[in-house]
Amino acid sequence: MRLIALTSESGYMDTYSSFRQLKAVETQYAVEHKDRGSDITIIAPHGGNIEPHTSEIAALIAGDTYNLFCFNGLKQQDNHLLHITSHHYDDEQALALVRSSNTVISVHGCTLKKAVVFVGGRDDELRDTIALALNNAGIVAIACARQSPYWGRHPANICNRGRSGKGVQLEISRPLRDSPRAWCNIAEAIRDALKP
Repeated sequence: MRLIALTSESGYMDTYSSFRQLKAVETQYAVEHKDRGSDITIIAPHGGNIEPHTSEIAALIAGDTYNLFCFNGLKQQDNHLLHITSHHYDDEQALALVRSSNTVISVHGCTLKKAVVFVGGRDDELRDTIALALNNAGIVAIACARQSPYWGRHPANICNRGRSGKGVQLEISRPLRDSPRAWCNIAEAIRDALKP
């Protein structure tokens, strides 16, 4: 199999260059897809055991209001094999939901040891609003600059493929992802930031 891109969670290279390749080989995954007719979609592209607890956080952000897509790795080990990097992400259900939305927020995991959320993506205004809301909620959040590995500005990044061509990427460190209390605080801050 061709190795193509670094993952944010594990540092492994991607094994598959597309979901067509992945689905021809892999079976231990589940997809959660909820089209609520919203103009906002929350996506955990590497959920389940790929980047643990990103799906739970995405679901809390979406609540019963926003569209939700989670791709959840269910393997007992080696879930990194199910990772497809964000600017190659071509799951058809995910793309359909994203393309029907104006705003997309993707939830990812990074491996930093300190409790922090990196907020990237092409939607500078929403990125800054979310970073401020998280900081006001007592969660350290950094709006990513060009030099950050979590910048999320690639036009093909799944968070930037909605109708507006710009979205927000969250990279949440492991200490926060391992804390259900932090999940709720993150979700509440982001939902507040999304209010008109």
